[in-house]
Amino acid sequence: MSEDKKILSDLGVTIGVLVIIAIVISFVAIGLVDEKPMSAAAEKKVLDRIKPLGELATTLAEAKKASPIVEPPVVVAKEPMSAEQVYNTACMACHATGVAGAPKTGDVAAWAPRIAQGESVLFEHATKGFKGMPARGGSAQLSDADVTAAIDYMVERSQ
Repeated sequence: MSEDKKILSDLGVTIGVLVIIAIVISFVAIGLVDEKPMSAAAEKKVLDRIKPLGELATTLAEAKKASPIVEPPVVVAKEPMSAEQVYNTACMACHATGVAGAPKTGDVAAWAPRIAQGESVLFEHATKGFKGMPARGGSAQLSDADVTAAIDYMVERSQ
């Protein structure tokens, strides 16, 4: 039993020392804290960072007082690409080398059965994707007119 009392006594001393260390650390930390108030500019920056992004208008009067909706900037359309530019940016990587079974541009034998299916089938395959080819050649920003122009460009060179 004396051994148990010794362990409890040692445990009590250890806990007491840890409590004293914690109290000393607390006083040191309190002494290190800067008690000066924030400058007005710093306080404004903090308030700007934590302000809500919006407010909920629960009545019609509140909704009318709310700030007006800001219209998004008008995006100016870029100059349309030529058929050759579309081919070079979206089609050439596969159709110039025959990657993943793509018919090479200029290969009459490979293109003949595809051309025989009609332009509507070629357009559908080009816009929706077909086998290993991604839709619109992987360039989602291409318009239908761009895709049609690229198809015509490849067909002209493959007849």
